[in-house]
Amino acid sequence: MRCCYLFLSIAVLGACRTYAECPGENDLPDLARDMTADLLPPIPKCAAAKGLSGDPLTCVDFSTATIAALTNDGWNFNNPPDCWEIANSRLQIKNFGGFASSCGFTTKALSPADYQKYASFTLSIVHRVHVDGQQQRAQIMLGGDDQDNRLLTWMTGKQPRSQWTQTVLKSDLPSMALGSFQPLFKITSGAMTGTLYQGWQIESIAILGNP
Repeated sequence: MRCCYLFLSIAVLGACRTYAECPGENDLPDLARDMTADLLPPIPKCAAAKGLSGDPLTCVDFSTATIAALTNDGWNFNNPPDCWEIANSRLQIKNFGGFASSCGFTTKALSPADYQKYASFTLSIVHRVHVDGQQQRAQIMLGGDDQDNRLLTWMTGKQPRSQWTQTVLKSDLPSMALGSFQPLFKITSGAMTGTLYQGWQIESIAILGNP
């Protein structure tokens, strides 16, 4: 910052022909600040987009979202209904200790224009996995419940809070998922685990389009 300010000060003062034309002492910090502001990386629209390039097409922090608002925006939490909640800024299963079933949701579908515009898509989530490694698993699939052909990743056991990211070329999408990029998030439990585990807790989701 001091380096930029020094060079800018020299450049401005060197261009002055008279004292009256030179900026005042209080003007130079503003000029330097404007110059360096252009060099700073853009602030990510959500936590899951942090550190990633690409255009955010979906970018949600669950600290500022509601199930109702996301549903109105095209997300689908009815698989089955009344399964998910947002609590403590995290999307998670309701009453996870008594959960012994399957539950999923999909993000909103990309518009046809966005799908055509980009050569690849990046899915990024900030989450924590805390499930029974023998009885429970979390999965992410592309648009449909088909782990043999659409699976992006699956997780089980206890994993710390982290940012998980995967980029898929549009040309590598499964044939049945062509025309859209709409992740399905699914968690399955074969037994109730009481208070031993806290479940799949998702803080942020981003989908970015890459040229």
